[in-house]
Amino acid sequence: MGSITEGSLPTELKGLSEVEGLSIESGLKFCGSVREFDKFLEAFYYDIDGKQAELLDAFQNGDIEYFTIKAHALKTSARMIGAKQLSEMALGLEMAGKANDKGYIKANLDDFIKLYVSYKTRLFPYMSWKQQQKANKKPISDEELKEAFAALKEVSPMMDYDAVEMILEELDKYKLPIQAQKRVAEINKQLRRMDWDKIEILLAE
Repeated sequence: MGSITEGSLPTELKGLSEVEGLSIESGLKFCGSVREFDKFLEAFYYDIDGKQAELLDAFQNGDIEYFTIKAHALKTSARMIGAKQLSEMALGLEMAGKANDKGYIKANLDDFIKLYVSYKTRLFPYMSWKQQQKANKKPISDEELKEAFAALKEVSPMMDYDAVEMILEELDKYKLPIQAQKRVAEINKQLRRMDWDKIEILLAE
């Protein structure tokens, strides 16, 4: 992929061009498309509070194995959105976890968390804009919503990732009721984790 300039940015990503510590070019390279990059970015943003708490709790509880798993996951998610420095810091924590080097972790964890949490502020304007775009969407009818969830119930037992993703993307074109929004967001999260059992539970609600 060639160098990306302000003029060549996809329209929907222009709001990210001034975000410090975020390489749109790297993100698109790793994710493969604007749609996938945007999905990873949104997941990264909304996971910040939960993920940083998991990392801190694991270290404070002395569960270095779980800490290492979480550091590895953060390294990957940061790389996927083009947050190079954050990804490199997570790699350092991961390697320290594998070596049971608690001294390194203690000396560097606070700086990592500070940088990680700063992305809530950095990405807030873009995510607010996205929420506004969603608010301007056409409301979905009760019948259309019912049909979409029925389709999800039909394909999810077959663990058909592409089919579930396609239905969720279709739902994303509409303005959904609050409860349906939360449900769809959680299904999206579990789809990324390939947790079909939790998806089944969500669809049974």
